[in-house]
Amino acid sequence: MQTPEDTKRKEAMKGLINIALMEGAMLLLVVGAYLYTDDLNILIGGVVGTAIIFGPLFVRWFKEHGATMKAKPGEGGHG
Repeated sequence: MQTPEDTKRKEAMKGLINIALMEGAMLLLVVGAYLYTDDLNILIGGVVGTAIIFGPLFVRWFKEHGATMKAKPGEGGHG
């Protein structure tokens, strides 16, 4: 049976995966534009721009869901 905490974890992981997929798609577009134009400025600007866009999203996700993702006592972790 899923507890409310398990549901929160599942939703948090789904959000993180969505952010990562969007960032991956953006980087794929940047690399495609670079390969099409062979202009290194597009590659550098695109990677920096992607980091500027998605960096704060990851930080906000971590602030909102970081505590939820910690292991329960007795689960996982080291030693």
